[in-house]
Order: sequence, then structure tokens, then C-alpha cells
Amino acid sequence: MSSIKSASIKIFILMFSVLLVLGCSQSNKVFDSWTNPDATKESLKFKKVSVFALVMKTATRKAIEEQISARLVNTIAVPSYKVVNDDDIGKPDLIKSKLAEQGFDGALVLRLVDVENRESYTSGVYPSYYYSFGGYYAYSFGYMYDVGGTYRTDQIVTVEVNIFSLTKDQLVWSGSVMSMNPNNIEETITELSENVKEQLIRDGLLEREIQ
Repeated sequence: MSSIKSASIKIFILMFSVLLVLGCSQSNKVFDSWTNPDATKESLKFKKVSVFALVMKTATRKAIEEQISARLVNTIAVPSYKVVNDDDIGKPDLIKSKLAEQGFDGALVLRLVDVENRESYTSGVYPSYYYSFGGYYAYSFGYMYDVGGTYRTDQIVTVEVNIFSLTKDQLVWSGSVMSMNPNNIEETITELSENVKEQLIRDGLLEREIQ
């Protein structure tokens, strides 16, 4: 009996932990990052950076590039659409040549990786019913006839951010960012930029600004 009770408590704790994690998840969270072993803080001190947003819609691409460029400090940041026209966006050799001609030594590339619509159910009831047979049975019985909860569909967008040194022609840093229900481009990019910056600080490539 004690072993069953112990197992039940462990299951309850596990479920409650999962609920806490889901409830505390944040939009635009960097969930994976990679740093070039040879990279240092000097690696990100570019004089001139071109910002690319590899998305299908031209208007969205321009908006994202403008927003990110505006948030890059201590460097000249230029949206790629001001350097490369729509006809040349799929020509990497031509793009590299144009960037070299105009003195760019760094590039930030944002790529849309995946868009997923995820459905979830919220019962609106705390899992306290797991503590007793009566509570659990009453909840389960009622669940069959009156769910009393809500279904919702969340849009999960995954993007990849890569930072390249053009003078060395190598990747300096890469990070994957997940955003939930991005409705406003400006707010989404602001959050994304801040979270990428925080991750770069944690990865040792940026120093935290002294307030």
C-alpha cells in the first residue's frame, strides 16, 4: 500500500511539475545555441553588419530586417533588402560579392524553420483530485459528461538566428528561438532580440551592459 501511495505521489509531483513548466514558458525563448569554439568577444565586434530575414513575404522580410537592424548597437547594421534586390536574393555568390564590395564584415541571418499549429485542452481544475479515490472518481465521472474546459490552438513558430564573420567566412554563433502566437512583428522581434542578446551573454560572446 505504501509503495502505491508513494508512486501516486510521484506521479502527482511529475504532473504538477509539467504544468508549472508549461505555465511558465515564455515566447521567443532560445532553446538551443551553438558557439564556434574559436569565437571570442572580439568575434562579434563587427564594423558593418548586413541583416537577412529569410521569409517568403517581402513586406515581412523588410519589417523584420528593419526591426533587428535598429536593435544592433555599436555597429552599422543594414537591412539586406537595401543591399540585395528581390531578383538576387537567391544568388549567394552575387550576395557575397556585393557585401564585400560595400565593406560588410558581419552578417546576421534569421531563417523561418517551422510553423506548427498545436491544439491543447485546459480543464480549469487543479490536479488535487489525484489525492483521493473519491476526488479522482468524481472528477473522471464528471469529465465524461461535462468537460467544463476549453480547447485552444496555439501557433508555434521556430526561427534560427545565425551570426557569420564575413572576413573569415565562418559561423560564429547559432541559436534556435521558439515563439508562441506572434501577432505583432515589432513586439516579437523586440523579445527575440533581447533573448538572443541574453543568450550571447550567457555564451560568453557579449558583456552585460552596466546600468
